[in-house]
Amino acid sequence: MPSGAGESPVSLEIDEGVAVVTLDRPPVNALRPEVWEALFPLLRKAHANPAVKAIVLTGANGKFCAGFDYTLFGTPAMAAILDSRGELLGQLAALLENGSKPTVAAIEGAALGGGLEMAMACNARVAADGAQLGLPEVRLGLLPGMGGTQRLPRLVGVPQALNLMLSGQSISAEDGLAIGLVDKVTAPPSQLLTAAKAAALELAASAAPRRRALQLSQHMQQVGEVFAAAAAAVAEAQARVNRSLAGQQHYLLLLEAVAAGLAQGAPTGLQQEGEGFRAACESRLHRLLLGMFKLSRQLKTARGPAWVLLQVQQFLGFAWIWFYVHWIYVWTSFLMGYNKARKRSKDRAAAGSGSAAGGSRAAAGARKKK
Repeated sequence: MPSGAGESPVSLEIDEGVAVVTLDRPPVNALRPEVWEALFPLLRKAHANPAVKAIVLTGANGKFCAGFDYTLFGTPAMAAILDSRGELLGQLAALLENGSKPTVAAIEGAALGGGLEMAMACNARVAADGAQLGLPEVRLGLLPGMGGTQRLPRLVGVPQALNLMLSGQSISAEDGLAIGLVDKVTAPPSQLLTAAKAAALELAASAAPRRRALQLSQHMQQVGEVFAAAAAAVAEAQARVNRSLAGQQHYLLLLEAVAAGLAQGAPTGLQQEGEGFRAACESRLHRLLLGMFKLSRQLKTARGPAWVLLQVQQFLGFAWIWFYVHWIYVWTSFLMGYNKARKRSKDRAAAGSGSAAGGSRAAAGARKKK
């Protein structure tokens, strides 16, 4: 029976031993405080119910979850979320990953940002044909903030994870299956819930291994060849960012979180991710990119003279972002080059003075012999 009532953005229905928890906040089931405040008690209720063997997390209206509601960013509400991030979002992910009942994410439509991070916290993922998965936070000057920098590398490997996170691009369900992000793809999409329930019952019966992403070690080890390959991928990505994306600090914060998780384990990586997410949220670049994103959303509905004015404003905004980013890049490159040239000059001067001193000593010795 459904247990979501009235205007609740989350509902719970128990069917043949499987609790189906459904996000229902149109149009894209975006994450907001009222969503996770409703989600927490329903998940706890499902875990405590002896009639429930497993849990399926899904979204209504053909959408899983498109991540955090972008209107929260830059508001006092987001500041409050940041202050309690570890308690709110960490508990949600931990409950999905380590609760008493296994969890399966049934993904249809978009699973982006925090939506994909919730899905990765589940013990398995079943996606409908046509679903899109991605972590696009870098496009807003951010990095994943709900465990994505730690779970994605452990599921698909560090090189693949870095490609996804640094590009901000989404991939298809089929590509997700190929790299290990998705466990099964259903076609047609109408079979999604049936397949997800079957997968959940298999986990409950121990017919399939229950995978907890933060405990996976195939791609993330602290010694040996696996560690060396992963560390090399992070170092290469850092060099590429320093070379091509200087001044965009959120990329480096993302890489620092991945590196911390690789070298010191998931708890340290999660802490580094949280600190980096807060720093990125407070950055000027994030505010600029967020303003441009909100403006582009408004342009989709604006018409008439206002539409023209918004287009002009958008052009000026993009020009300012281009100038801001590239000015930082040029200035940083100049400083780096200046410091290197200055060091080389000092080294040559020191070598020259050393040679001169050696020559003077040799001449003095020759005079003494005479």
